[in-house]
Amino acid sequence: MCSGYFTLPFYLFFVLFIPAFFCIRKFKLLTDLLLLIFIFITGFQISSHNIPEYVQDSAYLINSRCEEILPRHHYILSAGQQKFYLNNHHADTLYHPGDSLIFCARIIPFNTHVNPGEFSYAHYLKQKKVFCQVIPLTPVIQKGHSHDISSFFFRLREKFIHKTTLFIQDSTCRMLINALCLGYKTELDYELRNLFITTGTVHLLSVSGLHTGALYLFFLFILKHIGLTHRKTEILLLPLLWSYACLTGLAPSVVRASTILSFIAIGKIFCRTYTPLNSLAASAFFTLLIQPSALYSISFLLSYSAYTGILVFYPFLFRLPGTLPSGISKIYACCCITIAAQIPTLPLCAFYFHTVNINGFLANLIAVPLATLLLYCSACCLIFPLFISQYFSPLCELLCQILIKFLQYFAPYSINIQNLYPSPLSIVLIYGLLCVTGCYLYFRKCYWLYSGIVICTLLLFYLSFLNFQLASKNEIVIFHHPEQSVILLNHNGFCLYLQNTLNSPITSLPYIHQHKLKTIPPGTGIADSKLFYYSNQLIYVKDTISILTQKYSTYYPCNILIISNNVLPEDVFRPSDMQTPIPPRIILDSSNNTYSLEKWKLFCQQYQITLQNTTENGFIRLSLK
Repeated sequence: MCSGYFTLPFYLFFVLFIPAFFCIRKFKLLTDLLLLIFIFITGFQISSHNIPEYVQDSAYLINSRCEEILPRHHYILSAGQQKFYLNNHHADTLYHPGDSLIFCARIIPFNTHVNPGEFSYAHYLKQKKVFCQVIPLTPVIQKGHSHDISSFFFRLREKFIHKTTLFIQDSTCRMLINALCLGYKTELDYELRNLFITTGTVHLLSVSGLHTGALYLFFLFILKHIGLTHRKTEILLLPLLWSYACLTGLAPSVVRASTILSFIAIGKIFCRTYTPLNSLAASAFFTLLIQPSALYSISFLLSYSAYTGILVFYPFLFRLPGTLPSGISKIYACCCITIAAQIPTLPLCAFYFHTVNINGFLANLIAVPLATLLLYCSACCLIFPLFISQYFSPLCELLCQILIKFLQYFAPYSINIQNLYPSPLSIVLIYGLLCVTGCYLYFRKCYWLYSGIVICTLLLFYLSFLNFQLASKNEIVIFHHPEQSVILLNHNGFCLYLQNTLNSPITSLPYIHQHKLKTIPPGTGIADSKLFYYSNQLIYVKDTISILTQKYSTYYPCNILIISNNVLPEDVFRPSDMQTPIPPRIILDSSNNTYSLEKWKLFCQQYQITLQNTTENGFIRLSLK
C-alpha cells in the first residue's frame, strides 16, 4: 500500500545493514527492526523492473513461449527476459503452456491510469511482471512445444478436467469440483460465484490451506493404512504435497500451506518440533525470495494474514469462555478459527473488494465440512479408475446439491457491508491497532494498552479529518469510459452529472461511493452563491468551464473547454470569426473518435493551447478555484 506513495533508496541497504551488524549483541530489538527494513529494501530492489521503450507504430518479431493461461483464455507470453499479454481476440486458436509461438506484432505498454475506485487489469498483470501487450500484425504460428514441469502439470490438470465430464453429469457440480479440487475457475458460473461471495464462503472456491491441509490428512490416512513406517510416510507426503501445488497452478495460498506442512513433515522426519509463527515467517520469506512480486498479490496477503490471525487470535478466543462440553467445544472451536482468520483479512477485503461479510463464519460452520467431504469424494473420483469413480459420482452430486441449497437458504440472512473505500493510511492504522491488541493479549503489559489507545485516538482524528476533507471538495472529474462521456461535478458533498451517456444508474460510479456523495437533480443553477451552472457552462469564482456537445455547441469564453461527442474545431471556432477568445486549456473526453482527436491536436499545436484527453491521461480532475 505504501510503495505507491514513496520508495526507499538503495543506499539505505548499507546504512541499515552496518548498524545492524554492530548492534546485534546489545540491542536485539533494534537489530531485528533494522534487518527487517533491510530485507524489504532488498526485496523492493529485486522486484523492481525496468520497462524497455517500444515504438508503438513499429512492428516487432515476437518469438515467444506460452507461459500461462489467464481466465477467458488470455495468455502470458515470454520472449527473452520480457513477458507480454496476448488477448484471446487476437489469437486464432487455443494454446497451452509450453507452446512456441512466432508472429509480428506491435508492442503497446499498458495504460495504468484507472478511474478512482475501479479495478485495474493493468495492475493485476503488473503483479505477474507483465507490462505490455502485443497486437499481432500477422497470424500467430505455433512452431513447436517445449516441455517443462509447468506444462506437464497443465496437461495433467486438463486430463482430470476431461475425466470430470465423464463421471459427473450435472454441469454445476462439475464446475464446483473443478474449482474446489483443481483450482480451475474459468468456466465457473457468475451466479454460483456470486452466491459464495454473498455468503462469505468464496474462499472455498480458491484452492487454499484448507484444501491442502484436508488432502494432507487424506494422503496421511491412506499411507498409514498401507503399512508404511512413520518416517517413510512423511517422506512420501512431500512430493505429493508439491505435486498438488503444481497441479493447481502454484497459487500463493497453496504454496504457503505446502511450505508450512513441508516444514512440519521434515521436522517429524528428524524428530524435531516446530514453532507455528516461525514456520509461517519462513514460508513467507522463501516464497518472496523466489518471487518478490508476490508481496503485491492479493492472494498472498489474504492467505498469510488469515493464517497469522488463526495463530495469534484463536488461542485467546478459544480460552475466553472457559471449559465447555465436548460437542459444544468443537462447534465453538470452528467458530473461533473462522473469526480469528477473518479479523486480519477484513481491512484487506474493505480496501481491495470494498465489502466485508460479518456473519460468514456461521455459514462456514456447515459449508466447510460439506466442502471437505466433497473434496474427499472428488479426490477419490479423480485418483481411482473410471469404473470405480462412477460409484462415488452420485455422492459427489448429492454433496454438491446440499452445499448449494444450504448457501441459497443462508444468502438472504448474510450481512454484507458494501461500498467501503478506506484510505491506505487508515488501513495501516487499523493493522497497527490489531498488532498492538495481539501483543497486549499475549504479554498483558500496560504500555501495549496505552499504545492501542493512542493508535485508536489517531485513527478517530484521521477519519474525522478525512470526512471533513471529502465533504469540502470542489472539483470536476472527467472519467475515462471508452466511447462514453461521463463528467461529474463534486461540490461540498453533493454531485451532479454535467454529462453522462452511460446506461447504468447515476449512482453506480465507485467515485460517488468513495467520496460519500449525495446526488442533486439537474437544473438551472445550484444552491450556492459561488457556483452557477446553465446549459453547458459552469461559473465558479475564478473558474469558467464550458462543455461542448452535439446538443450544446455554442461556445462562450471560458478558462477550460471540454469537448465531447466529436465536436470539431471548425464547429466551434469558425475561420470567419476568430475574434472570439480561445481558451488556454482544452480537454477531450473518451467519447471523441480518432478523427476528432487528430483535428484538435492540430488546432492546439497551431494556437499553442494545452491539450489533454482521457485516452492518454486517464481520468482528469479539475479543482475549482
